[in-house]
Amino acid sequence: MEKKNEEPSKEEEDNDIPTHHKKPVAKDLVTLKHVETKKQEISPETRSLAQTLKESYIEHDQFERLSNDEITILETFMGKRLFLERIAIIANQSRVPLGIPGFKKAELEKILEDLISKGYIQAELVGAKNVYFLTERGKYRVQ
Repeated sequence: MEKKNEEPSKEEEDNDIPTHHKKPVAKDLVTLKHVETKKQEISPETRSLAQTLKESYIEHDQFERLSNDEITILETFMGKRLFLERIAIIANQSRVPLGIPGFKKAELEKILEDLISKGYIQAELVGAKNVYFLTERGKYRVQ
């Protein structure tokens, strides 16, 4: 008994392929050769420019980044001029009920000084006390 539906063997399939399909493969046509590369030296001017840009970027990046405490203090202002004691009361109202210790006077003054140096608030001497208020930049940040 012979099988009528025999599949052709692999060799027979290869013979059935027309010769115009048996073209050389690209990897057979190309010969690779080793090419020497040299590291390019950076000029002193380029190096100093890169360092200056890096320093200004780091300074700018730190300038924009605010801690959670700084953001909390900024949000207490709401467009008002406030004394240190009032800032402490408003900021601590939201912290104490959550079990977070309130700001101490020295800690609050340090945060306010950081915000002044970053340009978000300003301070004026009124009587014997400082009054703090938002700058335009601070108002923009709070909005």
